[in-house]
Amino acid sequence: MKGIVIYFSLTGNTMKIARAIHLGMKSVIGHAHLAKLKDVDVQSLTDYDVIGLGAPVWGGVPPNVMRLVHDLPRLSGKHAFVFCTHGVLPERFFPPLFKQLTKKGLTVIGIRDWYGSVNRPALPTPYLTDGHPDEIDLEEAEGFGAEMAELSQKLEAGETVIMPTFPKMQMTPPNKLPRPLPERDASKCRYPACRTCMDHCPVGGIDLTSTPPVFAKGCSICYFCEMICPEGAIQVDYELRANASIPRIKDLFLKHLAQAEAEGRFRRLVPLEKVGWDTPYYKVHNKHPRFVVPEEDPL
Repeated sequence: MKGIVIYFSLTGNTMKIARAIHLGMKSVIGHAHLAKLKDVDVQSLTDYDVIGLGAPVWGGVPPNVMRLVHDLPRLSGKHAFVFCTHGVLPERFFPPLFKQLTKKGLTVIGIRDWYGSVNRPALPTPYLTDGHPDEIDLEEAEGFGAEMAELSQKLEAGETVIMPTFPKMQMTPPNKLPRPLPERDASKCRYPACRTCMDHCPVGGIDLTSTPPVFAKGCSICYFCEMICPEGAIQVDYELRANASIPRIKDLFLKHLAQAEAEGRFRRLVPLEKVGWDTPYYKVHNKHPRFVVPEEDPL
């Protein structure tokens, strides 16, 4: 059998989980690969028997992830599993992916989510779920990878298998909070000496080589370009976003996490009294770059 774990990660949470899942899969089937979403040739996926796909939750499925799924060839008879990292609510992530993967002929054999540290500019620092994924999470992820590989092997061998039942997820209402678009200040930009925003835009919406320059085309409003710009050449009105977001977190997210903690699905690493309600990320990290893209250690 051949397996692959495909992941998209901005700040490193999903990358850590994907690498652990890959280790678990590799312990069961020798031919297991790990790939960043941007490096995947969708046509090559016909060579794999089991495909894992993971990403962070941005109120739903990131557009670049959904684009890859739409571009998949027909994969009848193949197995898939889906995973994500999130700051509280994964409910809007799984249903659309499950539906689209099934349309491509894939049999979805597992889903799993993990909490992750949150570095969103307008959200509290420290955040409610900071500290995740930790070693316990990574151990669980490795076990999940092994479980998915074993289940795929059994199905491939024609064994009678009790398929996992997926929880029915009630999708939370869409987030209708203000979402100001980032704007580029050409006078501060050091292109072509710096290509940081171009190289890391998840939707490929920045092309400073063109005339006029393309900026924020098809923007997913992740604000990563502003966070990683070393010159502060990208501007966003974070105060508007923070003033709208933090009350919503107090009203909605606290209830969800309290329930998850009571049910043993969430381990609180940041005491509630330590959550930075008055210190959103952009105020704490007020020098540029606000975030440094993590380097990946070799496997």
